[in-house]
This record gives sequence, structure tokens and C-alpha cells, in this order.
Amino acid sequence: MQRMHYRACLLFFLVLLTVFLPLSAEDMDSSSEQVQLTDNSTVSEETSPQQQSGESPSNPEGSLESDTSPDLDQSSPDGTLTETPYLPSTSDSLLEGMASSDGSFSIAYKPDFSIGNLSFQLDLKIQGKATFDPFDLMLDFSPWEMPEREEDEIFENYALRVAKHYGSFIRSIQWGQRYDSLYIRYGKLMGITLGDGALLNSYFDYSVGYRESQPGLDIMLDGNLLGIPNAGFEFVTNDLYEPTLRAWRIYARPLYEYPQLSLFSDLEVGLSHASSPRQGEDDEPFGREMISLDFSLPVYERDFLNLHVFTDVLLQLPDVQNKQFGSALRYGLWGHTRSFFVFNTSLTIPTFGSYYTNYYSSDFETRESDETEKLRLELGTLHFDGTLGLNFTRQGLYLSAHMESNLTDNDFHDYSFIANARIDKPFMYIVSLDLQYEKLYPTSTGEGFFEGLKTLRNVVLSSTTVIKVKPYSFDIGLRAHFDENAEPTYSLDTLVKISIL
Repeated sequence: MQRMHYRACLLFFLVLLTVFLPLSAEDMDSSSEQVQLTDNSTVSEETSPQQQSGESPSNPEGSLESDTSPDLDQSSPDGTLTETPYLPSTSDSLLEGMASSDGSFSIAYKPDFSIGNLSFQLDLKIQGKATFDPFDLMLDFSPWEMPEREEDEIFENYALRVAKHYGSFIRSIQWGQRYDSLYIRYGKLMGITLGDGALLNSYFDYSVGYRESQPGLDIMLDGNLLGIPNAGFEFVTNDLYEPTLRAWRIYARPLYEYPQLSLFSDLEVGLSHASSPRQGEDDEPFGREMISLDFSLPVYERDFLNLHVFTDVLLQLPDVQNKQFGSALRYGLWGHTRSFFVFNTSLTIPTFGSYYTNYYSSDFETRESDETEKLRLELGTLHFDGTLGLNFTRQGLYLSAHMESNLTDNDFHDYSFIANARIDKPFMYIVSLDLQYEKLYPTSTGEGFFEGLKTLRNVVLSSTTVIKVKPYSFDIGLRAHFDENAEPTYSLDTLVKISIL
């Protein structure tokens, strides 16, 4: 009887919620109570609202509880937007809730809007407690209240704390696309390549998952907007308030006023810097300080495709673990088609000290010291690598592949191939996905690069995903490690939610 009372309270609250949230009648009919199969015996409710319209839903019965407008939220392969300008659109909004047996509940609504070049995702929360006998519904809006100012707290620190508090309601805000004249993204960093990829190459912020965000910032600015032609600036940080990664690049074409120099009038010179700031006065930084001076010449420039040959002079400053400078030269080809397609391929030659390749990879915060040591290039070793990324930013879909190998004394070794697929917005039946394929080539196997790709020897497959198929929802974490004989070792972590009326 008590459970029936609780369900009645929860249903009443959801009815009230539809007054304030843009849920269609079809969504509420499909809403149901979800039982989370865990030891704490909690009950949760998860639905995903469709757009309100006079038309019937495009998804058939039993499909994912979200509907993407075919006209207002699409991007073409070159990264340009095709939605009707200045018409707001909502897509892939997600409503998540959790309730406990004592009547306490919390609701998180995560809408996704686009208005012209502006798109944003919010994370709005309501919590409270409901009882039936006697009936009472208490809403707790304390998370929405402005934090109190402490005694002797200076205004700058207080304003920063307030901004951080209300910034937690924002999953992301984005203006434009990468490589536009002006591009700004606030939120979790996804697929960031800085310049030709010398310091940051297809970087993802893996420190937070789908249901979490982080106040990262990525800015690309064309100097023409400031009256400085043939120049530009880019800034990247994974957290505005407590960064573990901060990088920037400035570039210019110093000879653009001398067209008689033909090809060299388009020479682009850039200076990049990446570092891992300290979190406190007594804390050590996560990573090394790195500097790149790059020179690039365009070999093909069109609106849909840009190709450049480049030369980088690389410098790594000493850190606590390694007191020695490191330097290297890097040569290669890179290009992009707006934000959709980005690639680079290069040859790196260490010239002095200890130089580490791909130092600021996506896992640099959790990487073990022995794994970092494997990135160090010995003098006399040539390092070959190539990276390709496909970014469907409007759909939250990112694909990337990275290949590398070392050459020492005319012998190729330390092959590596890593492919990633990441979905960070609801997509068909998938709410989120992080899938990685990693192929290693130990020296003892003697496998060639392409030969090794045909086998499962020394392969690691890992995946974390949330899949929703009515009336079930699956949170799945899977890892499969195949040894030198292709014998697998599995580890599986699942959470199943079952809908009941």
C-alpha cells in the first residue's frame, strides 16, 4: 500500500512537471517507473521528450524516447549548418529522474537547442520530497539560490564562485564551427587539434562522462575581426576554474604584403604553448610545459578543403621527474574541411635530450609513469604518425584513428593503431558511447603493421555505453583483452533498468 501511495505521488509530480517542460502527450504516455537493479533498492524514472508539434511522432512504437527534427538540426559533411536561420530547434532532450523509497526525488532536464549559429545544452535540476498520507509535495530550490558571501571574502573570489555555481547548469554553449572566423565553445572538450597537431592532436576530455560536463573553453578567432588581416588566435583549456590543461596558438602570415614573393607570401608562422597548471601552490603540475614554433605553406586552399605542408621546431621544458630539456623537429602534411574532417601525418626527429611524442593525449591525467616513458624518443629514432578525425558536431558523433611507428637502425618497431568512436548526445538507441580499439605490436611477435590488423593478437577493446530500448535501459562497461595467442580476457560491468507501469 505504501508503494502505491509513493507511485501516486510520483505520478502527480510528473503531471505537474509537464506544465513547465516541453513534453508531448506521447512522451507522458510512454513515461513509466524504472526500477534500478542495485543493492540500494532505489527507483528511477527516465524519459526523453519529443518536440511539441501537431504531427505524429516519427519514431515507431518501441523506439528511443527522443525525436530529432529532420529540418532544424542537421550539418552537412563540410561542417556547414543547414538549419533555417534564427529558428530555434530542440532535439535529443533528455529527462532523467531518481526517487527513493522515502519519497525523496530529483529530476534532471537536459534540453538541447539551436538558434542559427548558436547551440547550447542545459542541465536543469529539481529536487524535493513527496508524501501521500498526509499528502505533501515539497520542492527544494536551494541549488538554484545564489551562494552566500563569506565574511572578508573579496568580491572577485565571490563573483567567481557564483559564476562557477550557475555555470554548472550549462552542459555546453557553442557559437559557429571550428575554423570559422569566430568559434567559441564552453563545455567539455571534444576532438581538439591545435594547429597541425604538434601539441594537441584529436584531444578528448575523458575525465568526465556523458551525464557530466566540465567548464572547458575552446576559442578560434580570425584576426580580420579585429582589423588584423592574415593572423589569428586559438585558446584551449579543459577547465576554466581548475585547469589541468591549458594551450594557445597565435599565427600570422608576415609576408602577405609581398605578393611578388609568390608562394612564400602565404607562409604561415605560428607559436603554440601547452602546459598543465598547478592546482595549488604546493601541488605539482600534471604535465610538462611544451612549446612549438611552426612554419606551414598552403598547397591547396578552398572553402571545403585546406592542405598545408609544415615544419615544427619543438621544445619540452624540464619537469620534476625529468630535469632535462627535450627538443625535436617535425615535418608533415595536415589539412581540414571546416570542422568535419581533420587529419595530419608527420615525421618527428628528436634532436636533444628527452622528447616525448603525443604527450598531451586524452589520457595524460591518468597515464602511468611507465606508459609515459614509452612515449620518449631515443636520439637516432624516427617517429612516424598519422591522425584522422571525423567530427559530426551537431549530432555529437566523433570518430578518430591514430597510427604510429618508430624507425631505428632501418628497423620499424613499436607499431600502434588506436581507433575511437564517441557519441556524446542521444543517437538512435544509444544515449552515449565511448568505444576504443587498440592494437599493439610487441617486438616478440614480429608482426607487420597491416598483417597485425587482420588478427586479434594483442588487441584491447573497451566500451562504455548507455543503450535505451523500451522498456529497458542498459548501462554497459565492457573490456576485452586479447593476448599474443588471441585468447580473450573479459571484464563486464552492467546496470539494467526495467520499465513498469
